Amino acid sequence: MGEAKGLPVPMLFETSKEEFFEAFSGVVGELVGEGEPFSNDEVRRRLGSEPRHSNWYGAAMSHAIAEFKLVEVGYGRSRTRSRNGGRRILWAPGPEAVRRG
Repeated sequence: MGEAKGLPVPMLFETSKEEFFEAFSGVVGELVGEGEPFSNDEVRRRLGSEPRHSNWYGAAMSHAIAEFKLVEVGYGRSRTRSRNGGRRILWAPGPEAVRRG
């Protein structure tokens, strides 16, 4: 992680959009497999780096919602600094989701 004036600076995800989506989907798959509701805050932490374009998060989450048949199960305030306390949605697989493994 780089630093500027003593503060941590998140590293950029230095890959293509497709590779970011693949990594994002992999993290969501791990979280789904753990069986607990999760939010994008957890996905961001596990990715460990930021995409080149911040709007990739929303697009990647849209794909993950469809892929894993996710449903909203709760709400709160985001703890991610860049989100400035924005709405945090808790996700879990819906009843029509097919269990993997």
